[in-house]
Amino acid sequence: MKKLISLAVPLIISQLVAQLLVFTDVWMMAQLSILAIAGGGLGAAVYSIIFIIAGSTVGCVANLIAIAFGKRITNPERGDAEIRSSLKGGILLAVILTLLVQPIFLMMHDLLLVADQEPQAVVLAIDYLDALKWSMFPTLMLLVLRSLVSAFGDTRSVMIMSIATIVLNVPLSYLFAFKWDMGLAGLGYGTALAAFLVMLGYGYWVFNHAKYSKYDPFEKLEEYRFSAMIPLLKIGVPIMIATLLEYALISGAALLAGTLGAVSLAIHQIALQCLNFSWNIAFGFSQAASILVSQHVGSKEPDLVRRYAMLGLVTVTSTSAVIGLLVSVWPEFLTTVFSVEGDVLASELVAALPGVMIIVAMCFVVDAWQLAAISILRGMKVVIAPTLSTVIGYWLIGLPSAWVLMKLMGLKGVWAGLGIGLAATGVMLVILLFRHLAKLKNQFAEQTNQPEDSQDSALLM
Repeated sequence: MKKLISLAVPLIISQLVAQLLVFTDVWMMAQLSILAIAGGGLGAAVYSIIFIIAGSTVGCVANLIAIAFGKRITNPERGDAEIRSSLKGGILLAVILTLLVQPIFLMMHDLLLVADQEPQAVVLAIDYLDALKWSMFPTLMLLVLRSLVSAFGDTRSVMIMSIATIVLNVPLSYLFAFKWDMGLAGLGYGTALAAFLVMLGYGYWVFNHAKYSKYDPFEKLEEYRFSAMIPLLKIGVPIMIATLLEYALISGAALLAGTLGAVSLAIHQIALQCLNFSWNIAFGFSQAASILVSQHVGSKEPDLVRRYAMLGLVTVTSTSAVIGLLVSVWPEFLTTVFSVEGDVLASELVAALPGVMIIVAMCFVVDAWQLAAISILRGMKVVIAPTLSTVIGYWLIGLPSAWVLMKLMGLKGVWAGLGIGLAATGVMLVILLFRHLAKLKNQFAEQTNQPEDSQDSALLM
């Protein structure tokens, strides 16, 4: 448990720091104008969707490096070779994906107008996106560097890197936006410059560290080959699809909530912030468990794989349950934080919020199940079946349930439907996890007589 917590806590702090960065950006947008919040929010939403596609695909490099790290125990030379290959495959993929998404940014103005967005907001959104797009490459590179050090268990440096990012980003964004009168574009340029500077500084620290110097990306350049990206794409593309499906589920629920009026939409946004807080904590534990599982998959230690999988599942369940309990029994805190004194709708929000939050709190646990299970399965290189489970749970169960129950229960019904979809997905993924853990010993025994490529193919189910 100590090993899991020591890995997870810096990752959790890193996630919460990232959320603080979003908050500071929104605050600075508010200082510009209400329209700037609308345009900046629209631009940020578009950027988030594009980054999910790229980041989810590149992010699985952490598991491949962790598996190779485990192999170093019995075969140091092969393990180091696979770490270098995965690292350089991740760097190459980051470069290619950055280039591939640029035409999307160029077409976004027309696409947003076709989507019937407010023209003034679109102009501001494009100003913001044109600047923010320059942060894509450094952010993906930081994700690759983060994956390398996390796989080695050095998550403390990830936390420090995240704090350094916000320390740089806030003053730079303020300088560009307000002192140099660049507005929303200034916020984007500040974010991009901060990411670029942190990428250079963190990269310098990593590859000048004795532990990582042998993996210097500027050495053995012949190892940069397209085939190094194939293992990443085999795991990353299904994970990217699953992530987009969950994002679409939450977005679909927001659209349903919007049909119920301003108060319901406001409560829905408050509930999402609470769910996001719980998710960030569960993500840290899930990522730590996934890394530890990957390490012991690489070293072929099925008992330790099972141990850390169970620890991860139990930890995210218990922490999410505690957060959910606090939210459901102390909703007055939320009404104090989010209610605006003197607003004519404030009394309606205060009256409706507690009942909704009880249902939202139940979603915390089932959301943690599916997050932990899919992360741990990814650590075992099992990605295809989990992605199919998310299709069924989110789109065939969750969203239809939210739509039907909304007719009966209003916003409570929307969240009840979300909970049903998340629970169905979580149960399917947990069953899948137990099934793969049960057959792991036999699988490892069979793999001793198989070539490495056959082993990888057998796991991607």
